Amino acid sequence: MTPVLVAFMMLMVGVGRIVNAQSQVDSAARDAVRDASIARSAGDAESRAAAAAQASLQSHTWCQGGPSTSTDTSAWAPGGRVSVTVTCDADLGGLSLIGLPGSKQMTGRATAPLDTFRRAEP
Repeated sequence: MTPVLVAFMMLMVGVGRIVNAQSQVDSAARDAVRDASIARSAGDAESRAAAAAQASLQSHTWCQGGPSTSTDTSAWAPGGRVSVTVTCDADLGGLSLIGLPGSKQMTGRATAPLDTFRRAEP
């Protein structure tokens, strides 16, 4: 009975790590798109989004290799929108004993509108 209880507790720890990592990646995507939406140009939006995602996840050691950021500026115009996708490989090391993979790819996506009355350069 004890081994089953220990395995169940380890499974709960693993699920907790996955939920926490997904929440942090979603939060990083929201931070990145918020920063990208106030940029003046599409190129600036991409660099601001990458920097914001990096800053948001820099204190988390579970994100192997740092976050990867993809910024969609295809609708970059006043009244348009910008979308950011943040991807990170979450380290689940130590939990492979109960059948969980060593890492799991987490993806967060967020979209923000661009202000209708501000100048946005291509």
